[in-house]
Amino acid sequence: MGIDWWESEDARETLREGGWNADKVIEQLILDREVTREFIRRWRREMEAVLSDPDYLWNEGPRELANELIKRNLIIYGIPSRDPDQWVDTPPPEKDEELGIGRYVAWQSPLHREAVRRALQGGLM
Repeated sequence: MGIDWWESEDARETLREGGWNADKVIEQLILDREVTREFIRRWRREMEAVLSDPDYLWNEGPRELANELIKRNLIIYGIPSRDPDQWVDTPPPEKDEELGIGRYVAWQSPLHREAVRRALQGGLM
């Protein structure tokens, strides 16, 4: 069975550094990933679509936004085949809306997606 991000050492370290407070971690992600007012103002409509369905970026969303989210390390773009023979461990699910995983695009973690959602709602702005 595969390991989920929040069960990984990276997630534990991130949460440890945030005092096990998810809200602090999300606030820090907003700052570290530069999810600024300007960024939100420019991409608000498209970001709302990506929050609902990350594959929006693959199917019809602006490539410039995909590049910005990749650069900010918020998404994984171009998920390879889920063929179990091509994965060291269990491949990710084909699609999982709750976790923010699409067929071709996924959020780095649910915390990354929540950071963008909060920035859209005006958090830290």
